[in-house]
Amino acid sequence: MGQLLELSKKIDDIISEKGLDRLTTRGKIGLKSGVLMAFNDNTPDDAEKIQKIKEASKEILGVAI
Repeated sequence: MGQLLELSKKIDDIISEKGLDRLTTRGKIGLKSGVLMAFNDNTPDDAEKIQKIKEASKEILGVAI
C-alpha cells in the first residue's frame, strides 16, 4: 500500500472516531491542501502532496498524523 493511500485511511479513521461527515471533512482537507482526496493502490506517492495533506489534516482535524 502506498503512503498516500495509507494516509487517506488514517484520515478516514480519525474522521470516524470524531463522528464527522466523511465527505465534507475530506473535501475541506482537499481544498485546504490543494490535493484531490481520491487515492487507490495505483496512486504514486508524492512527498509534497503528503506534506500538504498532513498540514491541512492537522488544521482541520486538530490531530497530527
